[in-house]
Amino acid sequence: MNGTFNGLKQNMERLNIGRIQQVGTRTCESCQGQVPVMERTDRDGVVHEESLCIACDTQKLKSKAPKAEDVKFEKIKRFGEKHQKVPGKLIGKTVAKYVPENDSEKAMKEAIVDYVRNFGNTAHHSLVLKGPMGLGKSHLAYAASSEIRRRGYSVMYIAADDFLSLIKSTFDKKSELTESKIFEMIEQLDLVVFDEIGAEYLNKKDEFESWASEKILKVTDLREDKPTIYTTNYSAPEMEKKYGSIQGGRITSRMMAGAKRILVEGRDRREELF
Repeated sequence: MNGTFNGLKQNMERLNIGRIQQVGTRTCESCQGQVPVMERTDRDGVVHEESLCIACDTQKLKSKAPKAEDVKFEKIKRFGEKHQKVPGKLIGKTVAKYVPENDSEKAMKEAIVDYVRNFGNTAHHSLVLKGPMGLGKSHLAYAASSEIRRRGYSVMYIAADDFLSLIKSTFDKKSELTESKIFEMIEQLDLVVFDEIGAEYLNKKDEFESWASEKILKVTDLREDKPTIYTTNYSAPEMEKKYGSIQGGRITSRMMAGAKRILVEGRDRREELF
């Protein structure tokens, strides 16, 4: 306490604020500690009495400071927002705007509605939307991610091809990101939408796209027990043909772990635009 008083006195004298002296002590109402009562005389001769509990004020400042877990969450959330890649055609898409044309598309929409409405409390923590292109899988997957983010969760939407490009960007020595940091964030996000698995293109250096399969397998491995929405046009045999029987089998196995599979059929709506 004497150290606090002496330090305050020296600072006030240095700043030429006026004369200060201790005139007594009091018991702090909050912490019950002994607090000095100070009397300050300003340069106009006016006397001011002050008594602040340094311990309580310090505690108040600490309580207002962001908690470590909150800082970590905001960091993860910003990563998902900064590095997600959303095609322009999906911006503004909502679940309500999707109009199913058959029973399988209706089932897909109902599954998405249930997933969003009960996020984190469904019997299955993930969804796999599988079927030909142009049926609205990406539409609904993105719409789900947008609504879940709006509720305050950390979310990332990214197509497999864009994800591989993000990994490649770390090869640049000037990159602020590292591959390990990307996977660290991917693992910790509340929801990842991994779109169009199998649609990515790479020049094959061997019989299969081994580099791509390793990175995609890593994502599915990290997200095996975490909320994830996958979309793909590929069947299991086609996955194996693209990535090899071992890697392709592992990818599909991890995608399906704890997931509800929705098989979608219908016409390619994109043909209308051709």
